[in-house]
Amino acid sequence: MKKMLAALVSAVFFATTFLATPALAAPAAAPQARASAQATDRVLYDVDFFVGERVGAKDVRKLKLKPKKAWDELHRCFNCSFPVDGAPKKFPSENQYIKLKACGIGHYACKNAPVRYHKSNSYPYTWFFLAQKGHFDGKDSMVRFRFYDDKQGFLHLKVYATVTHPTVPDSVNKEFATMKWRAFAHILGMHLE
Repeated sequence: MKKMLAALVSAVFFATTFLATPALAAPAAAPQARASAQATDRVLYDVDFFVGERVGAKDVRKLKLKPKKAWDELHRCFNCSFPVDGAPKKFPSENQYIKLKACGIGHYACKNAPVRYHKSNSYPYTWFFLAQKGHFDGKDSMVRFRFYDDKQGFLHLKVYATVTHPTVPDSVNKEFATMKWRAFAHILGMHLE
């Protein structure tokens, strides 16, 4: 019950922040300069989760699995685990255009997030989405996803993002992204158990 309450409190905090922020509630009324002091390609966040980590839990569940297991599961059904509206059922193909939508609770206050999928050669089991025109982080912003196992054999999801011309305040953007990617690690972990 405490875990569910913690998750609910986090979700309510996000929703009230997300919906009360002028740049989100009325994007036309909020100039881009308010969202970011700098409109350049810069790191927004770099987060790392254990795959299987429970949303809102104090205890951290860890799965001893190889990254290939996560990769194979996403190829079996991508949108079964990827928690963003518009994600395709099939794993994306190279340069595929995907009309993602970043939404608050209950699919409210959605922001357009069109991207193109690209496999990354920097590490195995890594891909990135490159933001397209109309994305709330600005065209050519990037989110990279990487699965790896640590020295103890525990599976991780690492997510790294850069932004070019964000229309959402950084603090709100980071909070929302951290919540989404933690949920991704959790949901994927449930499918892998």
